[in-house]
Amino acid sequence: MRFAVLNDIHLGSPDTGYSQGVQRKLVGEAERLLTEFVVAMNEQVRPSFVVNLGDSIEDAGDAAVDRGYLERVARVLGDLAMPCYSLLGNHDAHSLGADEAAAILGGRHPYFSFDTGGFHFVALGFASAHGRAVVPDEQLEWLQDDLAASGRSTVVFSHYGLADDSMDGNFWFDGKAEEALIGNRGEVRGLLQQARRVRAVISAHQHWNRLLVQSGIPYFTVTSLVENTRNDGVAAGAWSVVDLDEDGIVVDVRGNDPARLEHRFS
Repeated sequence: MRFAVLNDIHLGSPDTGYSQGVQRKLVGEAERLLTEFVVAMNEQVRPSFVVNLGDSIEDAGDAAVDRGYLERVARVLGDLAMPCYSLLGNHDAHSLGADEAAAILGGRHPYFSFDTGGFHFVALGFASAHGRAVVPDEQLEWLQDDLAASGRSTVVFSHYGLADDSMDGNFWFDGKAEEALIGNRGEVRGLLQQARRVRAVISAHQHWNRLLVQSGIPYFTVTSLVENTRNDGVAAGAWSVVDLDEDGIVVDVRGNDPARLEHRFS
């Protein structure tokens, strides 16, 4: 089966997205690139569904403003001809709260699961604890029960990374790995390994393309739609086409920072 992944749209004020003296997130390009993505899905790729991995907006720290940004993203994604499942990122829920942000993006709970094409899919949420993103205890219990109840091969989606990665060389998180990763990721990975049916994990937030394999499970990270990857003022325009079957998974990252990440199941 084929589905598509989009993430780190960062729609917001065009004069934001700066770090280290560089406008690394080309926020002003977000709505145009998002609209082009929708056209490509409807007219060319035609996936079974789309997953938005979060950070749909570049928050302004103001609930009314951020609500408007999130509603703009929801309107554009509403033109998709196939289902779209949206996760929350740290920017999405900063001023609005998780429940309101999730409702704007489609009315789903901040974490959920669904079945399609013979596979099971899990979308994880997070909460902040002591400055780190964690999967709360009640969600860990839900995850364990959800995985146990499904007899299907499973793919897990998360905004934050779940693999152990140093972040060496990452523009945003070099030397700050704990800001890029789920704080209790070891506990989450333990549940995924225990289930014995999790085939892959796909995450966002880090703004680069990456594949790590831990305990036999591939952990994919895909880059941002608006990342100014080469500091040349050109947005990555990135989104991914994922081909999945019982033999393996291929994550084909399109745009100006392309990558083909592949893992065959043993």
